[in-house]
Amino acid sequence: MSTIRLFPIKFQRPPVPVRVYQVIFIWVAATLAWHSALTYLGGDIPNVIYLEWGGIAITMVIWTKFFVRLENLTFAKFLGSKLPVSSIGELSFALATSVLLGIACWALLVMLSAKVDIDWTYKHWGLLTIDEFQAVTWRPSWLVLDFLCGVILVPITEEIVFRGFVLRRLSEKYRLSKAIVISSLLFAVFHIDQSFLGSFIHGVFFALLALRFGSLYAPMIVHGGYNAIVSMLQRGIGISMVVDRTRVDSIDYWLPEMLLLIMCIIALLGYFRFCLRKIRIATTKPE
Repeated sequence: MSTIRLFPIKFQRPPVPVRVYQVIFIWVAATLAWHSALTYLGGDIPNVIYLEWGGIAITMVIWTKFFVRLENLTFAKFLGSKLPVSSIGELSFALATSVLLGIACWALLVMLSAKVDIDWTYKHWGLLTIDEFQAVTWRPSWLVLDFLCGVILVPITEEIVFRGFVLRRLSEKYRLSKAIVISSLLFAVFHIDQSFLGSFIHGVFFALLALRFGSLYAPMIVHGGYNAIVSMLQRGIGISMVVDRTRVDSIDYWLPEMLLLIMCIIALLGYFRFCLRKIRIATTKPE
């Protein structure tokens, strides 16, 4: 005797892959929309930039959930596996190296730009003399907002966009090394007003972490940790803020940072080879 189904069988629709240009378009549109709206409506709101970052982050999380559903994924699966305790050492190395790289790249760009125009360099990089720095008062409310945005919202959002979508899609089309370089270049383009060189190198680092651990949690943690440490160094002792105006264009003044840059790039290249080898071994293991 045949049975009659009271409800139709639910068929899972085929996944719809999200394209890189779609994610970039949403990212750019959200950034421009929030910036324009708050520039027009929030001119008198203090620290309006943090409200803008928050709006962009919320917008991208909402769109991410929509994109994830298109690909028949859950948000948890999209973020990847949880990190094992054994990863603490490697993540600590990555965090320390990323901070040193950031400082060294900043020093190189400051020195090169100072050779062209010292006044522009001071204005663009927000540089201060030691007396000006000591006279600055950091408001607690500003520090809290800076922490929430720079350490939590921005790293989560950027890792979702550039490593979660862009790198993942590019790695399906190109070999890993090429996908890492292209995604890192895109990441750097969106930070061109800050430090293109530093952002590109950090993009490579964060991409390696995402691929190495098969998880967005790794680059999110290192990205957020980097922003937190750099912010504390800036506000605490003036690193990346205080320079000697009379020597800012001299390579002798920046010699420690230049040596540090060389050492960190060597370490990054070694880690690049290590990660690619580990990834290839993991992907060629028999079922």
